[in-house]
Parts: sequence; C-alpha cells; structure tokens
Amino acid sequence: MNLNKFFSNIIVNEKKVIYLIFFLPIALFVGSTVSNLVIFLIIFIFIYEIFKRKKVNFLLNKEFIIFFVLYLYLVLNSIFLAENYESITRAVGFIRFPILAYAIAFYCSIENNKYENKILNFWFALFCIVTIDILFEFTVGFNLLGFKAIYPGRIASFTGDEYKIGGYYFAFILFAISFIKYNLKKNIYLILPFFLLTSLLIGEKANFIKVFFITSVFLFFLDKYSYLKKIFFIGGIIVFAIIIIQSMPVFKSRFYKHIFVDQNTNKLILIDKNIKDLAKSNQHINHYLTAIEVFKDNKIFGAGLKNFRDVSYKKKYNLVEGTRGGATHPHQIHFEILSETGLVGYILIFGMLIYFMVKGLKSFQKSK
Repeated sequence: MNLNKFFSNIIVNEKKVIYLIFFLPIALFVGSTVSNLVIFLIIFIFIYEIFKRKKVNFLLNKEFIIFFVLYLYLVLNSIFLAENYESITRAVGFIRFPILAYAIAFYCSIENNKYENKILNFWFALFCIVTIDILFEFTVGFNLLGFKAIYPGRIASFTGDEYKIGGYYFAFILFAISFIKYNLKKNIYLILPFFLLTSLLIGEKANFIKVFFITSVFLFFLDKYSYLKKIFFIGGIIVFAIIIIQSMPVFKSRFYKHIFVDQNTNKLILIDKNIKDLAKSNQHINHYLTAIEVFKDNKIFGAGLKNFRDVSYKKKYNLVEGTRGGATHPHQIHFEILSETGLVGYILIFGMLIYFMVKGLKSFQKSK
C-alpha cells in the first residue's frame, strides 16, 4: 500500500484539523478518552503535514529543546525509578502537550491567520456558555443538560460526575480576559469580577485560588491602570469573596473549616500545635508530611513519576500513628514534584516555567 496515498485519503485539507481544534475544549468536558483521541488526531495530522511540507524547523527551536530535555528526564525517571506501568505511559505521553501547542500555532498561522479569529471566537463563546451554565446550575441545582453535583457546594456543569469544570475555568480564564481586552477592546474591570465570582461558585478551593492569583498577576503586569487602582480592585475582590464565603454555610465549610478547623473536634486549629497533632486533625497536612519523608529518601531524582500512590503507603513514611498519609498524590504541587521527581525534576520544571514567563513578558513589552 502507498502510505502517501493512504494518508492523503485521511487528510484531505486543513479544515479537518481546524474542526478538531474547535472541538478540543468540548472534548475536555466529555472525558479523558475523547480529549486524548482528539489531541492524538491533531498531532498525528500535524506531524504528517509538517514532514510533507518540510517545515520541521521548530524541532531545533530553543523552546522545543527545553521541552524535550524535561520530557527525556521524565521518561528516564519513570523507567528506572517508578514501580508501575502507569508512570511510564504518563511520561511517554507528556510530549503530546508541547507538540499540541505547536500544532495549534501552526494551523492558526496558515493562510495569513485565516482560521485564528474563528477559533478564538468559538473558544470565547464556549467559555461564556460554560459561565452561564455554572450560574444556572448554582441557581437551580442542575445544569443546562440536566447534570448535577452530588457533593454540596460543588458544581458539575458539562463535566458531569468528573468535577473538572474548575480546571477548565482555570485553564481558559486568561484566554477569556485577554480576548475581551485585546480582541473586543472592552474594559476587563467590568467583566472580571463576574468571572471570578463564577470561579468561586464552582466550589473548588485550589482552582479558585489559582484563578484569582493568575488574574491578579495579569492585571499587575499587563494592564495600564495605576498600581493603586489595581490594589483597590484586587482588595475589593478579596473582601467580596470573604463575604460570600462567610454568608453561605456550604462555602464556609469548604473554604474555611476544611483548612482551619480540626476535623475531629470541630475546634479552631491552633498555630502553636505540634505538627503531628495538626496531621491528626487535617488529612492534607498528613499527606504533606508523608511527601516530605518520601523526598528525604529520594532528594536527587525522587521516588519516580506517579509513584507517590505506591510508596506513600509504606509504614516508614507514615509518621503519625492512627492516621494514613498514603494517597494518589500529596495534594500540593510542590510536594508532589519534589517527592516524585526530586530536586533535578523540580529545577527543570520550574526553570522552564520561569524561562517562558520571562520570555512572554518581554514579548508583550515589544508587541503589546
């Protein structure tokens, strides 16, 4: 069989990939199997296209080399240190994310950015629909498709029982406010509180804190308003969020009691408490202590990617009698990276992030 003819029958034109890119955020709602299939198809067609057109120069870019060094470390780490097959498959599959980014950039740039605005418009419209759906579910108890959360204080939205809508909102919030500011030329200060309120109502502590943090950084670095106005605006959001949390028992429980109140005695956790006593009253602190112990034994390379779920159940890592420090992950990203990939992985990952943040800010200063 002629492979070129076979692939040509599959890949008639770029519109097929554009449709897949359009569908990508929706695939995230459907589930990991569908989203991974869509990502695989985009990447597969992209790789075929760039080799066919002999446009593989991006493989020599400094950015891609940085990604590849991190990728190589994660693969080797999982092969030699991890104790489960899932670790290796996760590490090998990591390369799909940087290639996906290049693929989307490639298809947005073809034919003088012919499809870029269409993709951005569709993704922004979808973000607005999700926002409306979250508010609808919060108000009536189920979303526009009839999905509803079984946990008090949580929103399911289009992700159903997977409870990933907070992650979607975190992933697309900067895109949304950037689109409003630079494409629609509107004042983001009028709409941003609305988006932040929506993120709060989802009921996911970690994702709301991340959404608030990155939007605050966005305002400080990328907006022309005076710093004093920005401080007042951010301070106002904080006060407003505290009022909502304090006025709603279910939010007060999720955002306040789960962190500052002893889950056994229902009393306020004292700062001068012994760390082991804190671990008995707060399961997350117990996971942190376990992750620290795992890191102490594996400082350089870690215990292996996605291997915390196995080693954390070992008796020597559970210091607090009568508690269980084992879990699928430590519930804190720094502890997770340190315990599983060690100092080498930590430096590689955050070195890469810092590099891209600095490069992004420099790019913005030049091009706005």
